[in-house]
This record gives sequence, C-alpha cells and structure tokens, in this order.
Amino acid sequence: MKNRLNTAGAVDLNRRKFLQITTLGLAVVSTGGLLSSCSSDSGASSSAQGATGEAKKGGTLRIGSTGGSTSETLDPQSWVELPSQLRAQQLYDPLAWMAADGSPELVMAKEVTPNADGTEWTITIPAGITTHNGAPFTAEDVLFSIQRIIDNQTPAAFLFGPIDLKASSAVDDTTVKLVFSKPFGVLLDVLSFPYVYMVPRGFDPAKPDGTGPFKYQSFTPGVESTFVRNENYWQEGLPYLDTIVTQDINDESSQVSALQAGQVDVINALSAGSINALKSAGFVVKTNESGSWVPFTMNCSMEPFSDVRVRQAFRLIPDRQQMLEQVFSGFGKIGNDVFSPFDPSFPTDLAQRVQDLDQAKALLKAAGYSDLKINLTTTAAAAGEVKMAQVFAAQAKDAGVNVQIDEYPVGTFYSDYYMKVAFGMDYGTNQLFLNNASQLMIPDYSYYNATFFDNADYTAAYNEAVSTTDDAKRKELISTMAHIDYDQGGYIVPIFSPAIEAYSTKVGGVTDSITGVSPNNADFKSMWLAS
Repeated sequence: MKNRLNTAGAVDLNRRKFLQITTLGLAVVSTGGLLSSCSSDSGASSSAQGATGEAKKGGTLRIGSTGGSTSETLDPQSWVELPSQLRAQQLYDPLAWMAADGSPELVMAKEVTPNADGTEWTITIPAGITTHNGAPFTAEDVLFSIQRIIDNQTPAAFLFGPIDLKASSAVDDTTVKLVFSKPFGVLLDVLSFPYVYMVPRGFDPAKPDGTGPFKYQSFTPGVESTFVRNENYWQEGLPYLDTIVTQDINDESSQVSALQAGQVDVINALSAGSINALKSAGFVVKTNESGSWVPFTMNCSMEPFSDVRVRQAFRLIPDRQQMLEQVFSGFGKIGNDVFSPFDPSFPTDLAQRVQDLDQAKALLKAAGYSDLKINLTTTAAAAGEVKMAQVFAAQAKDAGVNVQIDEYPVGTFYSDYYMKVAFGMDYGTNQLFLNNASQLMIPDYSYYNATFFDNADYTAAYNEAVSTTDDAKRKELISTMAHIDYDQGGYIVPIFSPAIEAYSTKVGGVTDSITGVSPNNADFKSMWLAS
C-alpha cells in the first residue's frame, strides 16, 4: 500500500542544463492536485472504451511518442525529451512520484519521515530489492543517487536545498538518514520531481541497470527502444506486459496515421485538432486537464514592466475563454495568472481575473504608456504557444496596445532572447507550488526567473514555507505568496493546456490523470493488453 505525504526546495542549477527543464515543459506536465475534467468522451460522438475487466499478462505494447531526437539518453536523472522520460519510468523507480491525482505518492520509499524541526529525514525502502543485473539495491544506492543528482547538477539538484550529504548516511541496508543544515519541511515534493530516479552505485547509462518494471533490451536514440518484463520486480504481480516498445514519431499527423494503421497502440501529446478524427475511427481519446502553462513573461526589471501598473494592465487584456477556444478548442482550463492551480494548498480566494480593457487603458495612461507599442518575443516551443501570442496581440489592440510578434526558432530563442527581452513567452510543467516558486520566483535560488521578479515579502514567505513542518502554516504561506504574485507578479497565465492522448481499444490499465505526463502518467507497469 503506497503512502502519501507532503514536500520542495532549491540549489543552484548549472546553465548548461537549462533546456532539460524547459524541454520538460514542452513535452510533459507533472504535478498538481485535484482530479478535474478528465474524459474520454468529450468532443465527438464516439465513446470508445479501452479494455476492461481483470488485467491480463503478456503482449507487446507499442507507444508512438512525440518529441524525440538523436540526443536521447537512458540517464533517468538527466533526460531532455519526452520519450526519454517515458523510458526512464520503464527502467527505473523513483522514491516517490506524482500520482494520477497530482499528489506526491511514495513508490520505492516505504516511509519518508522528518524529525521535529525538519533538519533530518529518514527514508526507508523495502528489503530484497534487486537491480536488473541481480545486484542488491540498498540505502547506499539511494545516497549514491542523490549524490549523483547534485554532483552532476542535473535538473533536480537545486531542489534539495540545504542538504548536507557529508552528514547524511545509510543507517542500514533499508534506512537512509538525510541531514539538512537548516530546517527543510518539503522533502517529499522534491522526491516526486520527475528527475529523482534511483540508480545503483556505479551506474552507467550506456549499460542501463535499474530496478524498474522493465529491463533493457535495445535502444536507438531518436528511433526506438525495446524493453522486456523484469521478472524479479519488487512490486508483486507487476508488470503485466511482456515487452514495451517506445517509438519516436516526431509529427502529430504521423502519430495519428501510425495508430490508425495499427502500427502503434498508444500516441501522446496531441492537439485538439486530432480528437474528432480519432474518435470517429473508434479509438479511445482522453483529454485531461493539467497545470501545464505557457505564460507571457513581463520583465519586472525592464521598462515598461518595471511599473506594476503596466503589469496589472497587461493581465487585464486577455479574453481568456476566447483564447482557450481559439488555441485549444475549449479543452484545458482558464488561468488566473498564478501557477500550480491544482496544488492542494493553492488559495481559493483569488478572484478570477477577466478582461477589462477600460481599466487596462486607465492603468497604462496613469503609468504614462498610452498607445504603447511593444515587441513580444516567442517561439514554437510548446503546443499553442505562437497561436497564443497571435490571439493576445489581436486582443491587445482594443486596449490601445500595438504588439509586434517576433518569432524565432526554439534554439535561437533560448540562446539569444530568453530572459533578455522585456516581453516574451515561456512554458512550464505542472509542478507543486513551492517547486515552481523555487525555480521561477526566488532571486537567491531561481535560475529561471524569466520575469526577474524580486519581492522581499514573497522570498521571506517562501523561505519560511520550505522550512516549516506545519502543513497548515505552509498552506498559509503559499496563499501569501500566491496573492503577492496575483497583485504584483510578471506572469500572464491566461490558460492551462490540456494533455491529449489516444489508445487502441485493446489497451487496459489506462486511468484519468491530472499530471499531464502522457501517456497514462507513464504508469506502464499497470497497463495491459486484451488478448
């Protein structure tokens, strides 16, 4: 029986790893809170269902995944592309992950427990876990995994905050004691971040050995991987499949064609434009809400956005429902300019911001920016990103704002323009609130502070929130932070993107998920095929 607990943090992240975080935002979305509006029936007349009844053993599941490249890796702590994340979930185990409802859930860890002030955390794992090569996996391997994350400055490194690995230790084969130099109350959120996979000592991604439900058989980066059932998997009765094949398919029309031709059983990360055709052809289509976001970034350190009145005005420009309809055919969720809307601690008292062009004009006039002309720098890095820019520019005209869209290739955008322009765009994953804040809003910690937000009260609330072990107090502090962002922040978040995926009717073990990790929250050990 898996257990639940709460947790987030910070540590510097090497610049060379930037695209590993941002690509995550493009390909997947992870983290959130309450399950919401997940359906396999919306948008078309067909209501095909996947396989039901008792799960069956055997068979080969073929996944046609978008987002691959020849730079793919089987290093689960340092992946970039979506297919690499899916493969990581097949070969390795995390101590915790984001469950389908978006809450942190223990996986390999049996217990994650702090001392009274959060300066020490005890992690226990089951006895008898072995790697694919038959070696025991022990507490020493857990310490090695965390040390490797931090030494290699992989995307999860900064989240471990004030960890003191020299003082940390393996108490015995199944018990780890993690020591922090100051109180740290949010470890489980960190452990559920999608780069904190466990690997054995001496790990070599070129010869991948893990503890996951499937074992390595073959892998060609940018093309395909084939993994087979781990017969000695530590979770009894799992997995069901004999083999799992993950194919890279880099455009959506080819994904759809492959599913229709019976060449694959599952496709992921689809646009709304494919829904009706797939449903009409009898496939199962799921449209899941998530906290994946494609924000407009207003640089608070540059004119005109150094004036909070301009930031407030720009947040009043979007007609959010119209943007959702035009960009995602109504699938997804209206945004309210603050990230992590599904976090269980997200405040419920933020008034939904709506378009108010008269107020926007008044604020711009008061700030001395009537008839403003501004460049919006963007790129096609995430689904709907450029279309969102176009819709915003059209809506801004009625507020007297002339928006010139400057679109660049993804690589050029992130190397030459990201965090260097007054008005840009970005995309982010569906993380828990404090994980997002630590990446994006805290000057001492956040390498990806694209809005250059620097608010002492916000930072103080963050530092207190990650230190306390009092869940109620942490919720109050998150509310304080969200309200500061809502009133003064530099993000415009009009909508949250949907996660859309499609399946053959012979696929079982598919559940609704708010995490946005596609397909099926990467829960491959629970998937099966009807005979």
